[in-house]
Amino acid sequence: MKQGNFLYKHVLMIWFSCLLGMLSQPLQAQDITMKLSNVTVKEAIDVLSDAQKYSVVINSTDIDVRKVISVDADNLSLEKVLEQIFAGQDVSYKITGRSIIVSKGGPAPQQVSQQAQRKEKISGLLLDETGEPVIGATVVLSDNVGVVSDINGEFELEATLPVTLNISYIGYEPVRVTYNDDRPKTIHLTPSITAIDEIVVVGYGTQRKSNLTGAVSTITSKDLNMRPVVSAANALQGADPSVNLAFGTGSPESGYSINIRGTISINGGSPLILCDGVEMPLNMINANDIESVSILKDASASAIYGAKASAGVVLITTKSGGAKEKAKISYNGRMGWTQNTTSTDFIRTGYDYVTFANSFYYAYNGVNMYLYEDEELQKLYDRRNDMTEHPDRPWVEVAPNGDYKYYGNTDWYGYFYNRVRPQMEHNLSITGGTEKINYYVSGRYYDQDGIFRVVKDKYRDYSFRAKFDARLNNWLKWSTNVSLNNNSYSYSGVSNYEMTIARLESNISPSFVPRNPDGTVVQYTNQLYANSPLGAGDGGYLTSGKGRNNKGRNMLSVVNGLEVNLMKDLRFNMSYGYTQNKNLYRYRGNSFDYSRKEGVIQEFTSGSIYDYYREVHGAPIRHLLDYYLTYSKNWDGKHNLKVVGGSQYETYRTTSTDISMTNLSNDDLDSFAAVTPESVISLSQSINAYKTLGYFGRVNYDYLSKYLVEFSARADGSSRFQKDSRWGFFPSMSAGWRISEEDFFTSAKDWIENLKLRASIGSLGNQQVDYYAYLQTITTDNLLNYTFDGNNKVSYARISDPVSSGLTWETVTTYNVGLDMTFLRNRLNVTTDFYVRYTRDMLIQSLTLPDVYGANTPRENSADMLTNGWEVVTSWNDSFNLGSDRFSYEIQATLGDYQRTITKYENPNKLISDPYVGKKMGEIWGYHVEGLFKTDKEAAEYQARIDDRTVNGRVYNSKVDGFLKAGDVRFADLNGDNIIGAGSGTVDDPGDRRVIGNTTPRYAYSFRLGANWNNFDASLFFQGIGKRDWYPAYSASSQGANSFWGPYSFPSTSFVHVSFPEHVWTEDNRNAYFPRIRGYQSYSGGSLGMVNDRYLQRISYLRFKNLSLGYTVPVNKNLVERIRVYLSGENLYYWSPLKKYNKTIDPELAISSSTYSSNTGSGYAYPQVYTVGVDITF
Repeated sequence: MKQGNFLYKHVLMIWFSCLLGMLSQPLQAQDITMKLSNVTVKEAIDVLSDAQKYSVVINSTDIDVRKVISVDADNLSLEKVLEQIFAGQDVSYKITGRSIIVSKGGPAPQQVSQQAQRKEKISGLLLDETGEPVIGATVVLSDNVGVVSDINGEFELEATLPVTLNISYIGYEPVRVTYNDDRPKTIHLTPSITAIDEIVVVGYGTQRKSNLTGAVSTITSKDLNMRPVVSAANALQGADPSVNLAFGTGSPESGYSINIRGTISINGGSPLILCDGVEMPLNMINANDIESVSILKDASASAIYGAKASAGVVLITTKSGGAKEKAKISYNGRMGWTQNTTSTDFIRTGYDYVTFANSFYYAYNGVNMYLYEDEELQKLYDRRNDMTEHPDRPWVEVAPNGDYKYYGNTDWYGYFYNRVRPQMEHNLSITGGTEKINYYVSGRYYDQDGIFRVVKDKYRDYSFRAKFDARLNNWLKWSTNVSLNNNSYSYSGVSNYEMTIARLESNISPSFVPRNPDGTVVQYTNQLYANSPLGAGDGGYLTSGKGRNNKGRNMLSVVNGLEVNLMKDLRFNMSYGYTQNKNLYRYRGNSFDYSRKEGVIQEFTSGSIYDYYREVHGAPIRHLLDYYLTYSKNWDGKHNLKVVGGSQYETYRTTSTDISMTNLSNDDLDSFAAVTPESVISLSQSINAYKTLGYFGRVNYDYLSKYLVEFSARADGSSRFQKDSRWGFFPSMSAGWRISEEDFFTSAKDWIENLKLRASIGSLGNQQVDYYAYLQTITTDNLLNYTFDGNNKVSYARISDPVSSGLTWETVTTYNVGLDMTFLRNRLNVTTDFYVRYTRDMLIQSLTLPDVYGANTPRENSADMLTNGWEVVTSWNDSFNLGSDRFSYEIQATLGDYQRTITKYENPNKLISDPYVGKKMGEIWGYHVEGLFKTDKEAAEYQARIDDRTVNGRVYNSKVDGFLKAGDVRFADLNGDNIIGAGSGTVDDPGDRRVIGNTTPRYAYSFRLGANWNNFDASLFFQGIGKRDWYPAYSASSQGANSFWGPYSFPSTSFVHVSFPEHVWTEDNRNAYFPRIRGYQSYSGGSLGMVNDRYLQRISYLRFKNLSLGYTVPVNKNLVERIRVYLSGENLYYWSPLKKYNKTIDPELAISSSTYSSNTGSGYAYPQVYTVGVDITF
């Protein structure tokens, strides 16, 4: 046996030497150009290592690496360059491939001679991923002094302890190992995978990135783990230029919208999200579990998933254990806090606020909003510097008639909201494997305090995942994947907390206080005009602590799979997935007591604040069965064929039950058992279901990994369409040419390692339409507001609108051309894609019929849309010696753009309010504003000539100065008819309107920087939108105030930023942005409520998305494998034109839609997150 090992090692050494010799010939023949002046030998070696990718080992401490030299090499051989670097020193070189060993005179010995002063002999064994010895690896101390491993993969040298060795070998990741004692170590090297060698997860299989012909991008766990985020949804935001992901608000339980390359239809459409093959929302996936993410963008990549993949596919693969992997326990814990991304520095002095708000209200109504007599205003003024109540100047006084009078400086934002909200997260996982079984088990707990302060809102999330793979024998493999998630969000106030936030923006003056001296709640005050409640009723409701709400969500996902090797080249896979959600939302409302006169208690109720209990139950269930065959064959090492064919069957059923009851017997009971004779119980239920059946196939062929083709097709049937229109057939094909593998490209290989041209075409059906769009449905209810017998409300039935008899699939066809390039020894990677996407047969309302028809017209497939766009992803990675360690870094930049255009639509008159042929989706039509009137005379002359009542109607309706004056908005008469108006509202007759902007997010970009050195790591991530427009929604009485317009919407807007008055036109501030002081101007009919280009907001932005700094602590790996501590910040800062005139609205929140309002900028604040954490692996 020993003789056999001896022979094996010597044969391996001979093979290794021959291989190095062959490799060294072309490498040594390469000429080198290098110009250096007055540098040290070490600096010259570093340049040679970095620029030419040589590994230089100095095998003697007698060589002077600090000697100052100059190098003047112009197309010289490597030996000549080395002669210049070591000029005047007696050295010899041994060159094998790109490894250079420099010794002091004579032949290069295998081991270095170290100084004998208090040095220890240390040794180690280097093994590759298969457990075989690594021969010829360089093991380096500081100043490039080191050795190479021998035929057994062993090395030995002397060093002063403790010492850190840098180990490197061509084709493997560099390793740093610290020796604290002289015990030998076994060190495993990991193969370095270049970008083109990556294995990419695609539909029903994997492919090498070099062989991909479709548009697919990948995100690795390395990229994701640098950002400690709440969920996969947060992790994907900004990670790829094709993915547009926006959250409704900043709430921890907020929903999100996502599309790939823009929305595919005017009816919407979101990508298919699959986690380990199971459809799952992104915000239910623990980001710490993710191994990789593949984004399938074009039809050729997505086609195999069929009906639900027309908008693209996001494939998430979670972590797994490895075969023969030692059991590891990993803990990731972090603690931190969140705060708003925007400023919360609002006017909080009662005097300043009251006088400012009154000026707006008086200018419109001729009376004050806040009713303070001169003497009372003086009291407010006297207290303007009292940020806390002074004993001699109380904030609440009692008038002779018993009324409470308020003179405060209340920080209402700080009272209702937490400016700093703590959070914490704990992740624990166990992973490992044997020859037969591998496993991964993880658990997570996340806890975050919400934004509300009086009664804190709280979000909690628990998740668990267990994955097992077992090889039962040499032909059968079984796997199971179980995922559990439970999260809950509890909060006070009304059931819709976004409504609470919107309502709190009105009628809350800093001069008021939350509670009277006797502890009673302040809800009304005789110092507020029109008897309006604070915060439209929600102010006192929050103060009272009434209202209890909880949203609970539970999800169980189980996937079992079998893999059967039928024969050498044929494999059968089958999986069954079961997903069940159980959601329970509970809402408890109560009336509450308040007082505005000493000793007088009153009860407050309103449309949303009353005594009730409500439960909403949701129970979606999904079954998914997949089975397919995979055939792989290689002929002569040249022809590669892979065929996949199979079927998928899915059933989905969801039940929603809504039960509510009023007039409960006890305020503290949250139960339907608290019924009283006065209770009114309401019940409604909806049940929806669908089924899909698909047959799919894909053929991949390549010749010499040079010429690549792929054909795929899927036939899908969906119950969402009527029987004769349920089936659709959707084919695709793609091809690739690896130009860099051609013989004629050999001369360019030194600087372009990979050049691949890709092209694809394919179609998919979009079934993301209503469940029963082809059927007329009947709805029953008993909620009419009148009775026939005086006791019971009338029950009724309502039939839906008529339907078209020919509803069928919307068809999405995509053309894609891409180019993949790798330069400069795999350091520079560039991927570009250009695409065109046609969406045909979109469902829209058919032509308008006469009113006598009596119902809305049916929907039909009669609209088309074109999307065109492009994407570029560029990355650079490299390393160089810095001090005693290797400094590695990477830079990535992405940029993408798209536009959508209507090419067919039944709108013959081209009404601007509807889509029309040629319309760019997201268009904003508005008026042109020439500026603000500079003088009263200019305004009067304009008013005498131009009829602008359509756009300035609220000026003329004002009870004070009901005519145009200096500082009012001057609209341009574009069509010259002396009337400012919208014309017929058509493209051909738009009046004085024109296209002034677009809400489509254009030029999505990001750039990421990462670096590692001496156990330190750093990551910076920036993300942004290059072009996007927003016009703040005008305010309606139901929504109260508006975050952007402030008192121009509702004079008594609660939170007015301290900088807002600087931008308001006055006689002393004639160059201001906003017009003269007038209330309600952003309401309908007001100059600001009419969309115009002066107040169109550019909400492009650049966001400092993340900064992470970490340090990996040197440890004794016999006890702990790895300890990394880190600091991280998320959403640290943003730059945006919006910030010039508004510092309270985040540009991402501006255009998002909360559950209460949209386009107002109002909502649960976006979070800025700071965390400190630790990663420990045992």
